[in-house]
Amino acid sequence: MSLLISIPENPVPDGAKSGVIVTPDKVRLRFAHWPATGSRRLGTVTLLQGRSEFIEKYFEIISDLRERGFNVVTFDWRGQGGSQRMTRNPKRGHIRSFAKFRLDLRTILKEVSLATYSGPHFAVAHSTGALVLLSDTERLRTMLDRAILTAPLLGLANSGKGFSIKRFLVSVLSLGLIRKKPPRSASARKPPLAETIGFPLAYFAALIGLGRLFVPGGNSQILVPFHTNRQTSDQARFDRFNKVLDVAPDLGIGSPTLGWLNAAARAMKNLRLRNAGPNVRLPCLVLAAGNDRIVSTPMIEDFVSRTKAATYIEIPGAEHELMMERDVFRDQFWAAFDAFLPGFEAEQDLARRAGAE
Repeated sequence: MSLLISIPENPVPDGAKSGVIVTPDKVRLRFAHWPATGSRRLGTVTLLQGRSEFIEKYFEIISDLRERGFNVVTFDWRGQGGSQRMTRNPKRGHIRSFAKFRLDLRTILKEVSLATYSGPHFAVAHSTGALVLLSDTERLRTMLDRAILTAPLLGLANSGKGFSIKRFLVSVLSLGLIRKKPPRSASARKPPLAETIGFPLAYFAALIGLGRLFVPGGNSQILVPFHTNRQTSDQARFDRFNKVLDVAPDLGIGSPTLGWLNAAARAMKNLRLRNAGPNVRLPCLVLAAGNDRIVSTPMIEDFVSRTKAATYIEIPGAEHELMMERDVFRDQFWAAFDAFLPGFEAEQDLARRAGAE
């Protein structure tokens, strides 16, 4: 029986196999995978979601990848989607440490991606998923050949406005969803108030045992209207995802907890250390959204400038969710994708394999 939710507006792609896998620390993760459908076989892509997302949200991207010749594996991080929740209130987006997310990723790669499909193996990671991947590239270099990262969570977007209690609370609540774009250089040098005040607040709350509380102003709401969303400018795609949540609200989660914010802050700060960029050995293509109001595009650009293994592309005018934006932006994403994967060395290896058969 399929564990995936199918609705007429968002049907499950044909050929799906889904299941539940248990991590070494006994957490149940929902996963799914599909074989390639194109005439070529270019390898396997493991899709890594952002915070609060779920497998069904990626059905369109999964179909696009399969048509390009890639097998696809994806899963829900612990605490969201169809995976095991970490708090009594299933709508709290909670984690104590990103080491737990790294364990999720290693488990899926080892037990599903590498065990089910042939290489070369790639990752496509969005936002929080990209932060998890970057925090573990030394280990993942032995499992993956290349990675594409969209709008990685390396810093919170800067509001570019003066201080107010209301603006600060909203910025922390939505991980920097309100932003008037400041000058690039100033934004890169000065972290937003959501970081300078929010990160210490989250650290202190976690220290005294209050990490499971929502961030200030947070709640269990899983749906927002299109005109207030800061993920995508494509209303048709946005409405489609909300229809999935209407049918299966258990897939959704609300605001992050203070513990989640503290864990994310530690992961982000580690990647700001001087040796963090040079230590990345996994070849990466990093795509940023020019109109991102959730994560800091200047922070992304700064990180890539310190990383020899990474290439940076910014898509002007796009909102945060590049793979779920309007076609004018998605087409630019796919053009960059096609130029980077599978990569020259991988294509040579695939050609050698085909010649030996």
